Amino acid sequence: MHALLLNPRSVDADEVVGAYAFSATLAIQDITGDAHSGVTATHLAKRLEGSAESQALLFALTDVAAPRPLGAHGYPELHASDLADISAWVFVSLPLLEDTSIIEATVTLDAAIAPLPGEPVPPEPWGEALLLIDALSTTTHRPIHHLWDTHAPGASSPAAALLADAGYTQAYRETQATFVLDGLGLPESPTCTIVHNMDFSPEDLSGFRTLISAASRDYPRGELTLDIVDWTEQRVCDASARLRDRGGNQLTALLRSGDHFIGLAEAVHYDVDDDTPMELGLVYVLPDARGQGSAKQLLSSVLAAARTEWPKVETCYVSAPAGSEPVTCLLRAANAKIISSSTAWQKRSG
Repeated sequence: MHALLLNPRSVDADEVVGAYAFSATLAIQDITGDAHSGVTATHLAKRLEGSAESQALLFALTDVAAPRPLGAHGYPELHASDLADISAWVFVSLPLLEDTSIIEATVTLDAAIAPLPGEPVPPEPWGEALLLIDALSTTTHRPIHHLWDTHAPGASSPAAALLADAGYTQAYRETQATFVLDGLGLPESPTCTIVHNMDFSPEDLSGFRTLISAASRDYPRGELTLDIVDWTEQRVCDASARLRDRGGNQLTALLRSGDHFIGLAEAVHYDVDDDTPMELGLVYVLPDARGQGSAKQLLSSVLAAARTEWPKVETCYVSAPAGSEPVTCLLRAANAKIISSSTAWQKRSG
């Protein structure tokens, strides 16, 4: 198979990104059974533009060898004329601010050859995708591979045997769930401060930076190798700008105890998406403040604010560490339905 790399500035880039979004969304919906699950071409196109935080690359694997000039990273360019012959897609992210020894990747079989749920995974496209990731690891000098694979909840990845044979080990797992906002019966906590679109006051910004930096240090990550993020004021401003550029709107609930904040919860809604879904982002409480209902207060507050801010929203999506008792309690309180799991596989080269 041959690896082709999309040039995001090519004249037919939108058509190619749309084809990948279709295959990725179909794969996710086959797992979740949820019509709103998936990714949008708009979000993918924004990620492929790159930022100070990361560079994204979209590869396609095909059996057709058509002579053409080499593009970025020494790979031939991918065009819309190749779409009928693609076997698999590989979406790669290269972190730029920290985790610079890590290459992140997701492998998606093209919709034309994707197996039905329960059918075996075709080994050849997956094998070629893993070889591509190995090659990129070498040329980008990133010896740590993180490969994310989404699958049915409670099940192992269909590609588990292939990944294990290639030297990957399961390092971390997340659970994806949904719940409806109406009828939750979670009263808003009057002790929470709600901040719109990360427009923090100076005092709130200091508290937020302390919390988000602590979350980077303490948040469950299993066996994944990850750097701790130092959330400077500039880093927060940059993150806010990227969110707005991608059409995102964020609500942040901050919970105070005495003269300092002890926890936060985030909710996000994207203008480019359907009006009805939203995402629950990070929910974090400082270790010394846990076991007192703080997380439930934060969840109540941010969801109440979301109902007011985005009145058309009906469903909330959340991805959280699997096997965590506090997470399980929060999901139970929200009457959440588990729809999928994602396993992060890790490999070290050299």
